[in-house]
Amino acid sequence: MGKDKIAVSGVQGDVISDVKIIGNSNIVGKNILVINSQQLARMPDEYANSLQAFSETVNQQLKKHKVPPERVAPVQESMNKLAKEIEAVKKVEEIGYAKKTGIKAKLAAVAEALMKILPKTAETIAAFTPLAPFSKLIGEGVEEMVKAIQKGV
Repeated sequence: MGKDKIAVSGVQGDVISDVKIIGNSNIVGKNILVINSQQLARMPDEYANSLQAFSETVNQQLKKHKVPPERVAPVQESMNKLAKEIEAVKKVEEIGYAKKTGIKAKLAAVAEALMKILPKTAETIAAFTPLAPFSKLIGEGVEEMVKAIQKGV
């Protein structure tokens, strides 16, 4: 075996590497968006459930289109920022204009990052359906916002 190769055997789980991996049953780079479970626990259930469902739907799309992990990183960063922004929301009626604007900007950043790596199809726009509850937070429909962003990307 050459010095630029690593043999991996008897290991279960994910293996992410820049080197060549040989052996059986190795999984390389699953391209998964992850929402921090601690953040989810600190936000209203409606939005936590929405973000989880969205993450699952997007992960299916990423897997289907074989998006490389390095292209998923900006989406993950945007998702982290959105989740952090939502953590502080307790009641929709009590959030002010600045907070709504911040949430909208973070949601738009997620949409823009995804539109850059997934095909511009109805299926990609449909992936945002689980985020429908966010419409109450941003004052407009999530789907309309995503369509507008898609046109500009």
